[in-house]
Amino acid sequence: MQTIVLILVLAITVEALIQYSKTIIEMLEKKQYKTFATQLAAILLSVFICFAAGVDLYTLVGVSFAIPWLGMLFTGIVVSRGSNYTSDFIKRLQNPDIGEIVLEDVIGVADAGGKAEMHTSGVPPNA
Repeated sequence: MQTIVLILVLAITVEALIQYSKTIIEMLEKKQYKTFATQLAAILLSVFICFAAGVDLYTLVGVSFAIPWLGMLFTGIVVSRGSNYTSDFIKRLQNPDIGEIVLEDVIGVADAGGKAEMHTSGVPPNA
């Protein structure tokens, strides 16, 4: 179980870093400086709070970095993503394509003769 938590925490970190990078580049290209400043302020404030409180999510799940403060930095970045990011992450866990569980795709439905499997949503799983 701890291995799964570790993988999820690292995946969340990578996702947060990638999304922030894409968002920041997009904001700069579109000259949305106010939004950029807000995002940057959220990152800096969250990182500051994590350093001030000594919050390190990675230490809690057993990850130790060669650079001791890196865990607090990454924790601050993840925290800065807030509830919106948490909501997006949960949706992606449910279904990476559409954000909701489609039971027909997961379970499948046998035809009348019980010989073949159809997918009632019209889209085969993993398509």
